[in-house]
Amino acid sequence: MASSSSTRRHPPLRPSSTTNRTSRGVEKRVNTPALSNDINDDEYGIASGKQVPRSYLLKLIKRSHMNGILNLASRGLTEVPIEIFADEIVEDENQQRQKSKTPDFSQNDTETWWNRESLKTLDLSSNSLTTLPNEIETLNYLIVLNIQNNQLTSLPDAIRGLRALEKLVLSQNQLTILPDGLFYCSSLLTLNLSRNHLTKLSNKIGQLSYLQDLDLSENEFELFPKEIGFLTRLNKLTVAKNRLRALPHEFGGLYNLRSLDLSHNQLTQLPESMGDLINLEEIYANANRLTIFPCFNQCARLKEIHMADNQLTEINDNELESLLSLVSLNVRGNRIRNLPEQVALLPNLERLDVTNNDLADLPSKIALNKKIKNISMTGNPLGKIRKDVVRLGTESIMKFLRNRLTIDDGSASNNDPKTFDIPKTVETDDERKRRVYTEHHVVRSTGTFDFSHKNASTLTEESIELISKEKPSHVNLAKNKFTEMPIAFVRLPSVLYELKQIQEILANDNQLVELDANGIMKISTTLCTFNVRNNNIQRLPPELSKCTLLKSLDVAGNPFKLPRPATIAKGTQAILEHLRNQLIE
Repeated sequence: MASSSSTRRHPPLRPSSTTNRTSRGVEKRVNTPALSNDINDDEYGIASGKQVPRSYLLKLIKRSHMNGILNLASRGLTEVPIEIFADEIVEDENQQRQKSKTPDFSQNDTETWWNRESLKTLDLSSNSLTTLPNEIETLNYLIVLNIQNNQLTSLPDAIRGLRALEKLVLSQNQLTILPDGLFYCSSLLTLNLSRNHLTKLSNKIGQLSYLQDLDLSENEFELFPKEIGFLTRLNKLTVAKNRLRALPHEFGGLYNLRSLDLSHNQLTQLPESMGDLINLEEIYANANRLTIFPCFNQCARLKEIHMADNQLTEINDNELESLLSLVSLNVRGNRIRNLPEQVALLPNLERLDVTNNDLADLPSKIALNKKIKNISMTGNPLGKIRKDVVRLGTESIMKFLRNRLTIDDGSASNNDPKTFDIPKTVETDDERKRRVYTEHHVVRSTGTFDFSHKNASTLTEESIELISKEKPSHVNLAKNKFTEMPIAFVRLPSVLYELKQIQEILANDNQLVELDANGIMKISTTLCTFNVRNNNIQRLPPELSKCTLLKSLDVAGNPFKLPRPATIAKGTQAILEHLRNQLIE
């Protein structure tokens, strides 16, 4: 019995219901067409750009129905597959006949039309396309279209149907003209037309009012229409390597422009309106024919100027006076004979490149600028600076200038840098109007009125008018010499009442003696930040505790006795609690 029991064969264990469900789920996932791994790019040598089988393309198109992204880059295409625009994809004729006879009720849910994702990204780059079909207008939800590095000679006017398109890349093609339909793609944010053969830009370019990035480089443009100035949301404009001879005066309307590349053109001068680009941060105008250094009088945010390989002969003081944010100045390869003293007063200048000019010397007071990191000045007929000094680099040049400055004026040294004044020019009416307009535009667009570091004892009438009209929500009056809060904030209840959105007042490092309690009460429902540090305030009004939204209150460095320094050190809430108790008493 024992022997028989030991040799008895037991039936195999039956899988549990849980195991069955799990295995069925795995099988279902594997057989799902959208998630299968039967599409192998390496099998067809996609990187080589060889033409791929139609069946392979159809699988890619079917897969795009799941996520709305179709990548057909480097597929060796000579025309756009028409199946991209079809509602249903049939892989062969047998399948089509079978579907016409009997409906397939076993079709997976993921293939049904109600689960299909609309095509939003289409990449057709690096193929051999010569044109696009008119059916392109049916892609109503397309957001990104990349057709770079093809052989397109024209675009269909039907492209106007892409009203949701935000990014269009057409670089490295053979385009000579643009259809009017392109300028009806009103949602475009990025348009790249570089490396084509375009000669003329339509005056309808102004219709692309949401455009932020425009690349027209390496074409054959000679002039731009004035409507290009209507692209007020443009942040980056690249028009390098064209044949531009001039820019329209309306160019100054690009208020939001931050980066501008004009290199390798035939420009002889830049328009005066260039100075109205208040948000400009970098400009590249290398390899042109510029003879006059432009005046960036309102470009307070400009950080980089690149004007190498032009025909500049001089730079005037007034052309640099407003460039307080300038970090890099590159004017190599010009004919400049003298650098103005104003270069030494640029507070943020770090890099100065004056290589290959006609300079005989540098202003000695450049040595007072402690932020200078690099000075390049080889290739100049220097008569007052030894060549061995230049050859040793920036530190050697700065040391030489510093020593010469000490000899010329004994009061100047490393520890006691001497400052000097640049003669101020009289402001004309046109310049004043332009300045006032720009100031209003900045306050209106940013909501901030910045009057800090002016060394002023009161606000000007222009500033008071600006505040009254634009109603900024943030006001910075730090580091001045105010002996009382400006009348626009405290003394004029009507102005305060109009400033319904005022949230921040920075009035630190002044000479304030008192704060107007009634004025504070008028802005108590909106004020969030109030800084009066380092003033001469004798008493802190308890009414400050009624500022319900006040999150930051800085009153340190004033001579009042209450609240005590220990209370002030605890922060805003402790100060407000102290003032609240005073108000109750």
